[in-house]
Amino acid sequence: MSLLFSALEVGQGDAFLLEKDDWKCLFDSGGSKSGLESLLRKKKINHLNLAICSHNDFDHTNGFIGIWGTRSVTIDEIWLPGLFGSIIQYVVDNGIPREILEPEEYHIDDIDIDSLYDRELKSISCDEFEDNLPMYIRFMDYAHRDLRYEFWPYFRFSFNKLSLLIKLKNIEKIARLAYKRGCIIRWFEPANGCVNNYIDYGFTALNSKEMHQIKKLKGVQEFMYALTLTDENKYSLVFEYAEANTPIVRFSADSDCTCQSVIPYPNNIIITAPHHGSEANQNVYNSIQGGNIIWVRSDRKSRKRPCAAFKNQANRYCLACRNHNFKAELRFEYNGRWWQHINGNSCTC
Repeated sequence: MSLLFSALEVGQGDAFLLEKDDWKCLFDSGGSKSGLESLLRKKKINHLNLAICSHNDFDHTNGFIGIWGTRSVTIDEIWLPGLFGSIIQYVVDNGIPREILEPEEYHIDDIDIDSLYDRELKSISCDEFEDNLPMYIRFMDYAHRDLRYEFWPYFRFSFNKLSLLIKLKNIEKIARLAYKRGCIIRWFEPANGCVNNYIDYGFTALNSKEMHQIKKLKGVQEFMYALTLTDENKYSLVFEYAEANTPIVRFSADSDCTCQSVIPYPNNIIITAPHHGSEANQNVYNSIQGGNIIWVRSDRKSRKRPCAAFKNQANRYCLACRNHNFKAELRFEYNGRWWQHINGNSCTC
């Protein structure tokens, strides 16, 4: 068996590739629509068995849009945040609310996501939702065009106020391209607290659960909150990958989640640095328990990152260190007992 883990050099953001013999999984896709496609082409990869999109932040999603747009890579299955589906369903049922052009400042720290859903409205099964997706996407296209026609001066001069509309358009693109390219789509919603939900292919969800129903949002305000939450780091999907029931990779995305399926982790597990080593997530380094953890940080050069807590870790690797000009793909090979570093640089930040 051959098992490789790579942090891909996509310029900005996260894109992690897991390869088990001929089976390949991509966790997030970086911020460049062309960069990922070019990297995969150089690796002679034109097919992915699984892709996971942790949240709606451009430096995690743009690569998916790029490879689907060029048809250069096929993907069998993609896992998406469930809020994407609820937002699409709301637009289909109600149109795009005009409030999206004059968004308030939404305080989301204490939001209970369950409170956004209307329990009196009948949910739609994920299978039915996917069957209707082509019609839904066409409807969303028309809704965007109507909005642009009605408010074209606003679109021309007020791009700085269109952040929520950009988030909505990104969700539409991902859903449309996934469907058009024949992907199986599976949806995940945040869980209350830590969970240990085995999903498939060796992956366990640590802060989410798979959805079988697309829930409907209550109203305009709940729609606006939901759209705001789609790129919130806190609700990034976090997964472990295990071999022989032993966790050997933890994909942290941008989350401050400290959940782990076993305490302590076995020696030599790879953990991706949450939010590219940001100080806002520094609690993760001291909270997660395990021996000889390999911390892998994907980022462009940054003055603020990594934080001191990351730099205090003994076994750490950076795709790009802030004090040096090198930038090289990080690659590790699993020999059945531990990971061996085979390419890239240890952290010298």
